[in-house]
Amino acid sequence: PVDPSRPLSANNFRIVNLFSGTEDERNFYIASAKAEFRGVEMLRIIDEFHNLPTYTDLTTISKLSRDLKRLETIISDISQVIQSVRPVCDPHVFYFDIRPWFEGSGSKGPTAPQWIYEGIEDSDKLDLSGPSAGQSSVMHALDLFLDIDHKLREKRLPAPTERNKKADLGFMERMRRYMPGKHREYLNFLAATPKSVRSLAQKVPMLRDPYDNAVLALKRLRDNHMKIATLYIVSMSRSGVRSGCPVSAMMAKLEASGPVRGTGGNELSLLLKAGRDATRRAVLKKIEA
Repeated sequence: PVDPSRPLSANNFRIVNLFSGTEDERNFYIASAKAEFRGVEMLRIIDEFHNLPTYTDLTTISKLSRDLKRLETIISDISQVIQSVRPVCDPHVFYFDIRPWFEGSGSKGPTAPQWIYEGIEDSDKLDLSGPSAGQSSVMHALDLFLDIDHKLREKRLPAPTERNKKADLGFMERMRRYMPGKHREYLNFLAATPKSVRSLAQKVPMLRDPYDNAVLALKRLRDNHMKIATLYIVSMSRSGVRSGCPVSAMMAKLEASGPVRGTGGNELSLLLKAGRDATRRAVLKKIEA
């Protein structure tokens, strides 16, 4: 915190360590942290839902409706925070100076050489993926609370496309292994609880629109994240390299012929579109149509 006498908050923290030494990197971290801070209110909504003694009386239903409307606002705010990075973090600086520090083992794809820690037994079994937005505890809590089916276990409409099915369906669950233990325990609790706000909204007409609007806000967030990823990663990967070295330029063109991958090695376009489409399928109006 900037002021140790006050609690950590979106207005009371600073970034101390940087890989690249650039203000762009600092601004990227600030935006990421502010998105998590904005999610604190969402956690209270989720906690209150799971502690409700009943879901049948009008007072409770009215409260849930208001809470879902608040959740829609929170998700929209997080989306705006994510987009706020654009004027303060240059795509070229991000891709060429910052992102290389984020690449983990397998970041070049499943057939590329993996990291080996010499002297460490079974080092190939270590979790060594690079940092990813998929490791956001807030996004996981949102997905679990709204019942977003990333693994395509439920029959929902529109049906998953073939490209949806080719995406890494276990990615989100695997990313939990990189979270702090308490965060992981909380998400495991949400995943195991039988209480479902989506199931309740299916049964209670008064909750359907508020639930759908929250899900659609999450879909818009993922749409905006795809635009950011296109600007900062996909477009930059096709633009070549800064160096005037002809060998480096040739290698960049060869790599550009394959899929653009995230820091964990997943095909980025497939992964992001699959997450966006899984979110869209949670909308109840689609089921009733």
